Amino acid sequence: MISKEQLDLAWNIATHDRLAQKYERMHGEIYNDFEQNRLKNELAAAIALIETHSEAKVVLDFGCGAGNLTRHLSNLQCEVIASDISSGFLKLVASRKYSQRVVTIQLNGVDLSNVADESVDMVATYSVLHHVPDYLAVLSEFMRVLKPGGVVYIDHEPSEAYWTGSAVYEQFKAEMNRKVPRDYKKYLVLSNYYDWLIRRFVNPRYHREGDIHVFDDDHVEWQKVVASLENLGGKILVSRSYLLYRRQYCQEIYNRYCEEVSDMHVLVMRKQYGG
Repeated sequence: MISKEQLDLAWNIATHDRLAQKYERMHGEIYNDFEQNRLKNELAAAIALIETHSEAKVVLDFGCGAGNLTRHLSNLQCEVIASDISSGFLKLVASRKYSQRVVTIQLNGVDLSNVADESVDMVATYSVLHHVPDYLAVLSEFMRVLKPGGVVYIDHEPSEAYWTGSAVYEQFKAEMNRKVPRDYKKYLVLSNYYDWLIRRFVNPRYHREGDIHVFDDDHVEWQKVVASLENLGGKILVSRSYLLYRRQYCQEIYNRYCEEVSDMHVLVMRKQYGG
């Protein structure tokens, strides 16, 4: 008998296979110059913190998707293992050219059994943990495949401040919404109503993107993530919240609020020797 977990996994794979070719067009909160520059700089800083003494830095891009991190990591002179559960995404990533060696592997949705112990200098993941139902369990796999002195990089997950909320953040959203025109076309697409009403009723984890998210609110619990990594021998080097820049944002409004409020978080930790 097929379990619910297996059905969920198959659904997740099918959804991402279907979205692979249009993923970049769909996600303006990722594919804009401001966010891409931030990400490039964060990755460069994280790579500089690696202390494995490896001549060539090998990075596991966990949940590579359309290859956002893979491209940056290759440009930063890293060799990349691009991994995902979706063969559609992996085919897309493999079809592109890179400055450094890039190989693809398909994940099984459970563990990293096809990655050897202490074989990579960095594990990087961006906008992925909230898609992994048991995201705390996968952290132990990150640490297993990481060399001592290697770095785990986790980015683009909602911050604790976003969930607790603040009057200033609500003010920011209200001001931005007044400035940015609303997209009313979505209300004319009949399939959206099926998604919003029926699918959400059947599966509370369903989100408009079409795949499985961890909670109704996509809340990755950062305190548990940090505690788990520390218990596994990790040392936290960077833990910082930031305000995500979305493609449709007004730059002037964003600049006024970006030092006051946040909605995303980035975490970098190093696996200690003997950890």
